[in-house]
Amino acid sequence: MVNVTCCGEQDRNTKASETHPKRPPNDTRNCYTRDSFSWNSCGTQNEKACLGKGGCDACVADSTGGYCDNNGLIFVAEGNQFVELKGSQIIDRFRSANNRGRRNDIRLRRESEDLERKMENRIREMQIMGQDPLPQRYITQNVEVPSTQSFVGSYIGYIGFSLGVLILFISFYLEYSTKNKLLA
Repeated sequence: MVNVTCCGEQDRNTKASETHPKRPPNDTRNCYTRDSFSWNSCGTQNEKACLGKGGCDACVADSTGGYCDNNGLIFVAEGNQFVELKGSQIIDRFRSANNRGRRNDIRLRRESEDLERKMENRIREMQIMGQDPLPQRYITQNVEVPSTQSFVGSYIGYIGFSLGVLILFISFYLEYSTKNKLLA
């Protein structure tokens, strides 16, 4: 399977939507004018990012929707045209990027779901190839567990327990007799 990348190094399968083929990836949506993105044209010569403003190589992805960097000039798409951003506009754009927690949550959720899907596919692939990475536990019936203690060991254990109880009773008796002065 080949990973196709759209402009701005965006993986077509995880960042763009096949069910919405005209919607560009969130991190590069400002590199495309209205209706210029096509899911099928990703990774081809027909991709229309930053048209007239440096082309696909000028598209830079970021959390605010990306931009076109044409020899140091910053452009973003607004409708059907590109608008150059000046100093204060660039500062305002990145200042508002700090208030976009919801978008980061969505991105993290998508990335974790993508990683989970890849790991599950890899496990299934290994299972099909006969190299199951998950240990299988087989339950056997009527298996008698051999005793780890011998006949002599059991008696030594009983004698030790009995001596312990005897010493405990003797200590109680001695304590009782010293309090009541029975041994005087």
